[in-house]
Amino acid sequence: MTTKTKLKNSSAKAASDTKSGEQASVRGLRASDFDAVIAIDEANVGRARQGFFVTRLDAVKRDPTMFLALGVEDAGALAGFVIARVFRGEFGTAEPVASIDAIGVDAAKQGRGLGSALMSGLEAAMRERGIAEVMSQDLWTGAPLMRFFAANGFELAPRWVLERPLDEPIDF
Repeated sequence: MTTKTKLKNSSAKAASDTKSGEQASVRGLRASDFDAVIAIDEANVGRARQGFFVTRLDAVKRDPTMFLALGVEDAGALAGFVIARVFRGEFGTAEPVASIDAIGVDAAKQGRGLGSALMSGLEAAMRERGIAEVMSQDLWTGAPLMRFFAANGFELAPRWVLERPLDEPIDF
């Protein structure tokens, strides 16, 4: 399911505000965050995606202008992350668009506003680069993530994502 949102000038909370009033620090991801990113993601999705993150973080290092990669700290430790790719000219628009590839918050710290702090940080970084729209997609069964996206202003996008297994022959 593809979702998207356009940034609104006044809707973002300060990146440091959490539901409990605690201070959360949003910052750029660092190479030293790699193991924590893998662990947070694995706990949330139920499987290790180390290959995906090796490839993605290598791409971030090679061309940081094409990505936004942020982390949120809680009590001095990485508690969540977001990685978004910047597209220019794709999706039928001439304006740049960010697409969230991966987002996650430590399962023990969810529900405290850290994910929303990450989204506020992402929005601020997008504005700095002149990006006014962000999108993502998830499985139809991904209800918790869809609720998070909805709570952060996302709505269903007016496009269809189509797929077809290549092992099935086409009868022309």
